Order: sequence, then structure tokens, then C-alpha cells
Amino acid sequence: MQKKHKVGLAAAAAVLVAVPGGLLVKTQAAAAEREADQNSLEQAAEEVFQRRADAPEAHWRKYAPPAGKVWNQADARAVVREAKRQGGQFAVDVDEITTPYASDTYGRKLEPTTPYAGSYRFVFEQDGGDWRLVEDLTAQLSK
Repeated sequence: MQKKHKVGLAAAAAVLVAVPGGLLVKTQAAAAEREADQNSLEQAAEEVFQRRADAPEAHWRKYAPPAGKVWNQADARAVVREAKRQGGQFAVDVDEITTPYASDTYGRKLEPTTPYAGSYRFVFEQDGGDWRLVEDLTAQLSK
């Protein structure tokens, strides 16, 4: 779906560029494409964070749950701060916010606990219509 959307945007931009005043339209089309890329990269990063949060060895599961509760699930969100194109890849600086949930032993009364956050630098490349994580460059953020 995202690929069709991008192709449609590119086709619309090509048609509109041919008319007088096309520079403005071309700029708007480029901005729309950047926003679409950023949104899809944000979704790709969110999927990476959610997979990590769902893993049995997830970081948040190392800590004791609140009294009388058990760990249940977690919801991960991603916010892209910056995305730079590098050839066919994107270097993405992204923030993670993951909220673990605790429940009673029967899985009822789901309650959010203290969220945790982190900043990461990932490199993604397109794989068909999706993004594939190529490299985690988070160590470079602290330099």
C-alpha cells in the first residue's frame, strides 16, 4: 500500500511539474514524499522496538512487576527525529518509548507501568515495499 501511495505521489508530481508554476508543486511533492518516507520509517522502527519488547528476554521483564501483578505485554512507539538518505538507504535517528503492562495472574486488569525510553540510530533500506533494518549504529550516538 505504501509503495502504491509513493508511486501515485511521484506520478502526480510529474504531471503537475509540467504546468506553469510547477516549481512550487514540485517542492510540495518532494515534501510529501519526505513525509511519507518518514512515516513509513517510523513504522519500521516501531516494528523493531515492538519485536524487542515482545521477546521473552525483553529488558523490562528483568525487573520485578508491581506487587501482586505479573508482566503481561508492552506497547512500543517510535518517533523519528531525523532521516537522511544515503544512496538507497536511510540513516534514521529515532526515539523509542515502550510501556510495559502488568496484570493479575489471569491476564485481567491490565495496567500500564512506567515507560522507558531510548534513542537509536538505525540504517534501513527498502526491501520490496517494506523497510529492512540493515545496521544498528546506536553506539555512534554517544560519540
